[in-house]
Amino acid sequence: MVAASDDNVSSTGTPPDRDRPLWTSKVATFLGRPLHAVLATRSPDGSISQSVVWFRAEEDTVWVSCRPNSAKARHVRSDPQVSLLVLAPHGGSYVRIEGQATVDEFVTDDQRLALVGPYQGAEAQAWVAEHPLPSPNVLLRIHPDRVVGRGI
Repeated sequence: MVAASDDNVSSTGTPPDRDRPLWTSKVATFLGRPLHAVLATRSPDGSISQSVVWFRAEEDTVWVSCRPNSAKARHVRSDPQVSLLVLAPHGGSYVRIEGQATVDEFVTDDQRLALVGPYQGAEAQAWVAEHPLPSPNVLLRIHPDRVVGRGI
């Protein structure tokens, strides 16, 4: 496991300090903001697929909601290695999370509202009501092996 760091590599080209915790308070604060992220998964043919997603950080994992038969869910079922890049609006700061993802239980209404809330604000309840799902989404949970931050 590699620790969170303000720099991807030091000026000497060595990796960040491996004795620090993965999930620092700086990482938690950054991930607590309603930012957009890019989720990268690997398809069975080995090609990389990227999707812009909303995410929710909880304790030391991150999750996204997706359709049960989406490319994201299918890819994770065949190869759980993923990368999530969370960018600040100005693009100068980011957190990159690399790890193993699992396709977990169906997303509950409360979880969907918790995911949408930071992005839609006071309108979240109305937004969820106006955007019903034809069937429940699944929860794609990312368990970090490596967390790297820059400018956070």
